[in-house]
Amino acid sequence: MTLTFRRAETADTIAAQQTYRRIIHHLAETVDFPHWHTEDHPTPDEVAAWIAADSLYLALDADQEVAGVVALDHQAVEGYRHADWAIDAAPEEVLVVHALGVAPDRLGRGVARFLVEAAIQLAREKGCRTVRLDAYVENVPARSLYTRCGFTDLGCHTVHYEGTDLSQFHLFEYVL
Repeated sequence: MTLTFRRAETADTIAAQQTYRRIIHHLAETVDFPHWHTEDHPTPDEVAAWIAADSLYLALDADQEVAGVVALDHQAVEGYRHADWAIDAAPEEVLVVHALGVAPDRLGRGVARFLVEAAIQLAREKGCRTVRLDAYVENVPARSLYTRCGFTDLGCHTVHYEGTDLSQFHLFEYVL
Protein backbone atom coordinates (compact mmCIF):
# COMPACT_ATOMS: atom_id res chain seq x y z
CA MET A 1 0.00 0.00 0.00
CA THR A 2 1.39 3.38 -1.00
CA LEU A 3 0.99 5.98 1.74
CA THR A 4 1.76 9.67 2.08
CA PHE A 5 2.25 11.60 5.31
CA ARG A 6 1.15 15.17 5.88
CA ARG A 7 -0.07 17.55 8.53
CA ALA A 8 -3.86 17.69 8.83
CA GLU A 9 -5.56 20.89 7.75
CA THR A 10 -8.85 22.38 8.92
CA ALA A 11 -10.59 20.76 5.94
CA ASP A 12 -9.49 17.36 7.30
CA THR A 13 -11.22 17.78 10.67
CA ILE A 14 -14.30 15.68 9.94
CA ALA A 15 -12.33 12.89 8.24
CA ALA A 16 -9.85 12.75 11.14
CA GLN A 17 -12.61 12.77 13.75
CA GLN A 18 -14.48 10.04 11.87
CA THR A 19 -11.33 7.94 11.62
CA TYR A 20 -10.79 8.10 15.38
CA ARG A 21 -14.51 7.30 15.95
CA ARG A 22 -14.22 4.24 13.67
CA ILE A 23 -11.14 3.11 15.59
CA ILE A 24 -12.92 3.54 18.93
CA HIS A 25 -15.99 1.60 17.71
CA HIS A 26 -13.74 -1.15 16.36
CA LEU A 27 -11.96 -1.40 19.71
CA ALA A 28 -15.33 -1.71 21.45
CA GLU A 29 -16.15 -4.70 19.25
CA THR A 30 -12.77 -6.41 19.55
CA VAL A 31 -10.09 -5.93 22.22
CA ASP A 32 -9.64 -2.40 23.56
CA PHE A 33 -5.90 -2.64 24.28
CA PRO A 34 -5.39 1.14 24.65
CA HIS A 35 -8.75 1.62 26.44
CA TRP A 36 -9.79 4.29 23.93
CA HIS A 37 -13.37 2.99 23.93
CA THR A 38 -13.73 2.90 27.71
CA GLU A 39 -12.16 6.35 28.01
CA ASP A 40 -13.80 7.86 24.87
CA HIS A 41 -10.38 9.03 23.74
CA PRO A 42 -9.62 11.00 21.73
CA THR A 43 -12.72 13.16 21.66
CA PRO A 44 -13.76 15.11 18.56
CA ASP A 45 -12.80 18.30 20.42
CA GLU A 46 -9.30 16.95 21.10
CA VAL A 47 -8.89 16.09 17.42
CA ALA A 48 -10.04 19.58 16.39
CA ALA A 49 -7.64 21.14 18.90
CA TRP A 50 -4.71 19.09 17.55
CA ILE A 51 -5.55 20.25 14.03
CA ALA A 52 -5.83 23.89 15.16
CA ALA A 53 -2.41 23.54 16.83
CA ASP A 54 -0.87 22.02 13.66
CA SER A 55 -0.16 18.84 15.62
CA LEU A 56 -2.28 16.21 13.87
CA TYR A 57 -0.79 14.21 11.00
CA LEU A 58 -2.39 11.82 8.55
CA ALA A 59 -1.35 8.74 6.63
CA LEU A 60 -3.23 8.90 3.33
CA ASP A 61 -3.63 6.13 0.78
CA ALA A 62 -3.41 6.58 -3.00
CA ASP A 63 -7.07 7.72 -3.06
CA GLN A 64 -6.34 10.35 -0.37
CA GLU A 65 -8.41 8.41 2.18
CA VAL A 66 -7.24 8.54 5.81
CA ALA A 67 -5.50 5.27 6.68
CA GLY A 68 -4.02 6.44 9.98
CA VAL A 69 -3.71 9.38 12.34
CA VAL A 70 -1.23 10.59 14.93
CA ALA A 71 -0.70 13.70 17.03
CA LEU A 72 2.89 14.97 17.25
CA ASP A 73 4.03 17.85 19.42
CA HIS A 74 6.44 18.81 22.19
CA GLN A 75 3.91 18.38 25.04
CA ALA A 76 4.87 15.69 27.54
CA VAL A 77 2.76 15.10 30.63
CA GLU A 78 4.17 15.39 34.15
CA GLY A 79 4.88 11.65 34.47
CA TYR A 80 7.52 11.90 31.75
CA ARG A 81 9.69 14.02 34.07
CA HIS A 82 10.38 11.04 36.32
CA ALA A 83 11.69 8.69 33.63
CA ASP A 84 15.35 7.80 33.22
CA TRP A 85 15.64 9.05 29.63
CA ALA A 86 18.80 8.23 27.67
CA ILE A 87 19.46 11.92 27.00
CA ASP A 88 18.49 15.20 28.61
CA ALA A 89 16.61 17.32 26.11
CA ALA A 90 14.68 20.57 26.22
CA PRO A 91 10.96 20.31 25.37
CA GLU A 92 11.50 21.70 21.87
CA GLU A 93 14.12 18.96 21.26
CA VAL A 94 11.62 16.19 22.02
CA LEU A 95 8.89 15.09 19.62
CA VAL A 96 6.10 13.43 21.61
CA VAL A 97 3.80 10.93 19.90
CA HIS A 98 0.13 10.84 20.96
CA ALA A 99 -2.93 8.81 19.92
CA LEU A 100 -1.46 6.89 17.00
CA GLY A 101 -4.31 5.03 15.36
CA VAL A 102 -5.00 3.02 12.22
CA ALA A 103 -8.35 2.89 10.42
CA PRO A 104 -9.89 -0.54 11.11
CA ASP A 105 -10.02 -1.48 7.43
CA ARG A 106 -6.26 -0.82 7.14
CA LEU A 107 -5.06 -2.90 10.09
CA GLY A 108 -2.19 -5.29 9.39
CA ARG A 109 -1.02 -3.38 6.31
CA GLY A 110 1.95 -1.48 7.75
CA VAL A 111 0.15 1.81 8.46
CA ALA A 112 1.19 2.00 12.12
CA ARG A 113 4.84 1.34 11.27
CA PHE A 114 4.61 3.94 8.49
CA LEU A 115 3.31 6.52 10.98
CA VAL A 116 6.06 5.73 13.49
CA GLU A 117 8.77 6.01 10.82
CA ALA A 118 7.23 9.26 9.53
CA ALA A 119 7.22 10.67 13.07
CA ILE A 120 10.91 9.82 13.44
CA GLN A 121 11.67 11.50 10.11
CA LEU A 122 9.65 14.58 11.08
CA ALA A 123 11.58 14.78 14.35
CA ARG A 124 14.84 14.79 12.41
CA GLU A 125 13.55 17.52 10.08
CA LYS A 126 12.53 19.63 13.08
CA GLY A 127 15.97 19.25 14.65
CA CYS A 128 14.74 17.20 17.59
CA ARG A 129 17.15 15.00 19.50
CA THR A 130 14.71 12.31 20.57
CA VAL A 131 11.19 10.93 20.09
CA ARG A 132 9.21 9.89 23.16
CA LEU A 133 5.84 8.27 23.72
CA ASP A 134 3.85 6.13 26.07
CA ALA A 135 1.65 3.07 25.68
CA TYR A 136 -0.89 1.83 28.19
CA VAL A 137 0.44 -1.20 30.08
CA GLU A 138 -2.21 -3.49 28.53
CA ASN A 139 -1.54 -2.29 24.98
CA VAL A 140 0.80 -5.13 24.05
CA PRO A 141 0.46 -4.67 20.26
CA ALA A 142 1.59 -1.02 20.46
CA ARG A 143 4.42 -1.84 22.85
CA SER A 144 5.61 -4.54 20.47
CA LEU A 145 5.41 -2.17 17.48
CA TYR A 146 7.48 0.53 19.18
CA THR A 147 10.15 -1.97 20.20
CA ARG A 148 10.30 -3.37 16.64
CA CYS A 149 10.71 0.21 15.36
CA GLY A 150 13.81 0.68 17.52
CA PHE A 151 12.37 2.43 20.57
CA THR A 152 13.76 1.61 24.00
CA ASP A 153 11.12 0.53 26.52
CA LEU A 154 11.87 2.31 29.79
CA GLY A 155 9.36 0.19 31.67
CA CYS A 156 6.10 0.94 33.39
CA HIS A 157 5.62 4.39 34.93
CA THR A 158 2.80 6.24 36.61
CA VAL A 159 1.54 8.82 34.13
CA HIS A 160 -1.63 10.80 34.80
CA TYR A 161 -3.80 12.15 32.02
CA GLU A 162 -6.68 14.51 32.72
CA GLY A 163 -10.07 12.86 32.52
CA THR A 164 -8.95 9.25 33.01
CA ASP A 165 -8.15 6.89 35.84
CA LEU A 166 -5.63 5.00 33.70
CA SER A 167 -2.16 5.66 35.06
CA GLN A 168 0.20 2.78 34.24
CA PHE A 169 2.04 3.37 30.98
CA HIS A 170 5.25 2.11 29.44
CA LEU A 171 7.48 4.99 28.34
CA PHE A 172 9.49 4.66 25.15
CA GLU A 173 12.35 6.66 23.63
CA TYR A 174 14.03 6.75 20.24
CA VAL A 175 17.25 8.78 20.31
CA LEU A 176 18.04 10.44 16.97
